[in-house]
Amino acid sequence: MDYRLLGSVRVRDADGREIPLVRPKHRQAVVALLVSANRAVTADQLVRHLWDGAAPRSARGNLKTYISALRRLLSPADPGAAPIETVGDGYRLDVRPGELDLLTFRDLARQGRRTLQAGDVRRGEATLRRALLLWRDDPFHDVPRTLALEEIAAGLREERLGVFEDWVDARLELGLHTEAIGPLRQCVRDNPLRERPWGQLMLALARDGRRAEALAAFHELRTRLVGDLGVEPGHPVQRLHQRILAGNAELLLGAPSPDAAGDVPKASDGEASARPPAVPRQLPSDAPHFVGRERELSRLETWLNPPDGSPPTPVAAICGPPGAGKSALALHVAHRAAARFPDGQVYVNLRGAMPGVRRLNTGELIGRLLRTFGTPGSEVPADVDEAASALRTILHDRRVLFLLDDASSIEQVGPLLPMTPGSTVLLTSRQNLAQAAPAAHVDLGPMTRGEAVAMLARRFQAGGIGFSQRAVERLADLCDGFPLALHVAGARLASRSGWSADMLIERLEDESNRLDELRTGDAGVRSSIAVSYTALADCGQALDREAAWAFRMVGLLRVPDLGLEAVAVLLERPPRAAEQVIERLFDARLVESPTPGRYTMHDLIRLYAQERALDTEPPDRRKAALRRVLGFFLATTSAAVRVIDPHRLHAGVPEVPQTPKPLHDREEATRWLERERPNLMTIVGQAWDADAATARLAVGLALSLQWHLAAQGYRHEMLWLGTRSLQTARRLADRGSEAQALAMVAMAHRLLNHDAEELKCLNELLDLCRELADPLGELRALGNLASACLLLERPEEALRYAERQLTISRRVGSSVGERYALMMTGDARLVLGSPAEAVATLRQALRRAREAGDAMHEAMTLRRLGEAYLAAGDAVAARAHLRDSLSSFDACAQGPQERSQALVALARSSRMLGDLGEAARHVAESLRIARESGDRHDERRALAEQAEIHGHC
Repeated sequence: MDYRLLGSVRVRDADGREIPLVRPKHRQAVVALLVSANRAVTADQLVRHLWDGAAPRSARGNLKTYISALRRLLSPADPGAAPIETVGDGYRLDVRPGELDLLTFRDLARQGRRTLQAGDVRRGEATLRRALLLWRDDPFHDVPRTLALEEIAAGLREERLGVFEDWVDARLELGLHTEAIGPLRQCVRDNPLRERPWGQLMLALARDGRRAEALAAFHELRTRLVGDLGVEPGHPVQRLHQRILAGNAELLLGAPSPDAAGDVPKASDGEASARPPAVPRQLPSDAPHFVGRERELSRLETWLNPPDGSPPTPVAAICGPPGAGKSALALHVAHRAAARFPDGQVYVNLRGAMPGVRRLNTGELIGRLLRTFGTPGSEVPADVDEAASALRTILHDRRVLFLLDDASSIEQVGPLLPMTPGSTVLLTSRQNLAQAAPAAHVDLGPMTRGEAVAMLARRFQAGGIGFSQRAVERLADLCDGFPLALHVAGARLASRSGWSADMLIERLEDESNRLDELRTGDAGVRSSIAVSYTALADCGQALDREAAWAFRMVGLLRVPDLGLEAVAVLLERPPRAAEQVIERLFDARLVESPTPGRYTMHDLIRLYAQERALDTEPPDRRKAALRRVLGFFLATTSAAVRVIDPHRLHAGVPEVPQTPKPLHDREEATRWLERERPNLMTIVGQAWDADAATARLAVGLALSLQWHLAAQGYRHEMLWLGTRSLQTARRLADRGSEAQALAMVAMAHRLLNHDAEELKCLNELLDLCRELADPLGELRALGNLASACLLLERPEEALRYAERQLTISRRVGSSVGERYALMMTGDARLVLGSPAEAVATLRQALRRAREAGDAMHEAMTLRRLGEAYLAAGDAVAARAHLRDSLSSFDACAQGPQERSQALVALARSSRMLGDLGEAARHVAESLRIARESGDRHDERRALAEQAEIHGHC
């Protein structure tokens, strides 16, 4: 395949034939996928790329259609073999090296810059020129631009401009100043406020003997900056202007200049040092298989080598958990920025997290740096502050990069910060050093899946190791995206010629042995994490020791993340005290905090925490910790579903001592349930097979989620939770929970169109409730049986079930049961051909729903009344009731099915009144909802009405 974005969009197949992308949305989708080639793009991201503002309700459905069409275009013979993969809820377009001009451009740009940094200017210039020649025009200029696509195009233009400027630097260094003038004039016309190309133009003109034009260029730049922005040109351009005015011979003769903004080598002004200082070049070799981290690299390069020629940031920090690749990233960016620091690049390993090795103290660090710059050891001051001052004196007016790797704390490096202007200290640490570099701080986590896969693939290719895409992706997942784990996995395979990637995957799938497998020689994930944990556990400070205990406790829970309230319950501490403890773990990078008050633990770190908990904490203490958090989640979930809808028959749950989180209204309760849903599902799954007391809490929590899952459309999750609850309740001989679980399973089958399974569960539920003498459970089963029979077009049975439910509801005083029974009775009478009786019955149900303030039952009854009026031939009354029903559905947490049915009926009423346009819109929306929810009954109704509408057109 051949993909072109750097100009008009072009796609050609393997034989060079152009693939026509006629529809604008197809071209937009291709662009959105290609700019993130080999990386997954979520459906939400694609929607933003294809539609500005509020996307249509059908956006996700349309997106699937576009992707299917693209697959057919890219691989007509076998769309399944097209390079577009479904990944989660999104898609990934896989391209090979050399297939996409954008990736080729970036690869050439990186190669050219590295070659320039290595001193081979001629080859570097040629490589950058090849990169620039790939640009045919403005990127994807023939594609309609949404705001998101325009932002991407602007970013690509910025990338090209940076490469152009570096290319011009190389040409100027090669003496090709005359040839550079024309392209530079065009560049400053297009970018009139960008100082770097103006400085390059001034330098080229001056070296071409056109000094007056060079000075005029400066004045034109200054006029624009002062007039448009109210600022003067930056120091580098002003200094270049002064040197041109002075007729500096070195400048005009083309002597090498260390940066392209026009700055020049520092003159000694006749002041020679007593001994010439060394120019240290101490950076270790760059990582041979470094891939990814583009966003972090971009930020770091901007800080170390600002594109506008301004001085570099004094302090930059890379912090992250063990094994995140902090040192490799720091070395990589240091090599890329080395040319900006001509007076030296200094590397010191501070040994902050090296097992069994003493950390470098501050005095030793500064002494080493002083000796690096020529100070005899006998003259290094003993006082740390005095030594730091001596170092600053030596470094005055020099540009040096200090890479201080693996700092144990801010105190270890504090006296050095900040360094003298023009120099930069780049720090790496497991500790949170945002205080040291508040404006230039990279928080490094695991690699993205695409980056991890690329890292493994490159390593395997270099080592001649066979692999499949599936195997590399699974290995990346098992390594949790951590570079150290990926490195170890690659090394394990490289050193075992008889192993395949699948064999290593099989060994890593066993969580209990995963950390054992991720070890080679002295390098291993477990030992890396252990350094940070041991530093806390063996510390003399109480907070650190408590943090080590909290690390073990958090590791017991296999949840995706924890809110502060849950942490406080787990640790049995007040929220403020619990926050101090968990934040200490964050500072040590043993937990992450993606948002304030939320904490997560990476999978490999969790495995280590579980090991420590199993080795250290007694079984009773581990069980109690799990029960506490289960109890908190159970109490808050039970309260939340009742805040959302107090009228439903919610599951009875075990009493727990934990206090629920206060939730003040339906919106807050829904947000909490949605945010915690992955945690609730996970912790229930963890507790199914635990002891009886813990398992009962898990069943109670699962059953409490029934109405929320139904309202939000989580049908498969509901079936899984209900089925496991049913199995666990039967294992525990808990007949009450068994009945509630049967009701949950039946509802899930209803939502999944499993008619036979639903009826089987409901009949089993009815028998069990009668056996238990549970009238509330019995009336619930009867009402659901009535509804199921109506769906199956068995109205006589439905009427019998509904009338029996009505009798029991009135006997036990269940108003919600009475309302539902009246609705089902009205529905059944309507189907049996008695619309007048149906209207009378449904009016009773509506009055009772309004008296109770039950918005859901009010909306459901209004919908049924609308259908009854339709059957009676009163389309005007029908439409009024159906519109009211849709408004009421907006005010309650009802799922999509009732809304879909109301829209079909509303479409019918509009058709009967002659408003075919409105009818078509309503039925199209109903059909969309039915298909998205997977309800074949509703889809059949909508299609039938749509056919009627088309027949009247």
